[in-house]
Amino acid sequence: MKLAWDSKKSRSVRTGYHRERSDSPYHTDRWTRLSRTFRALHPLCAECARNGIVKASECVDHVIPWPAWKRMGGDFFDTANLQALCHDCNVTKGNRDRERLKVWRPGMRW
Repeated sequence: MKLAWDSKKSRSVRTGYHRERSDSPYHTDRWTRLSRTFRALHPLCAECARNGIVKASECVDHVIPWPAWKRMGGDFFDTANLQALCHDCNVTKGNRDRERLKVWRPGMRW
């Protein structure tokens, strides 16, 4: 059985969906434990809460995206740069971050 994280790229033959493999630290026991613990301590979506909506968190997100945070000397597991988000908010923020990272240069303020 071939798993999605076994290759650098993943493509669905039926839908043509294509997704690059996420960074290796996301596929560690340390991240899994941190993510579960962080969500237990932060059970609500931070973005929804800012908009007055109560919705359960489903994932943990880096506030400043990991590639930019890494270039700034940040640690992948630094909880000061994490927030709990629901799936919808995570997808929206991820798309927004990808657009920002296209034009971001080291030294620029985030």
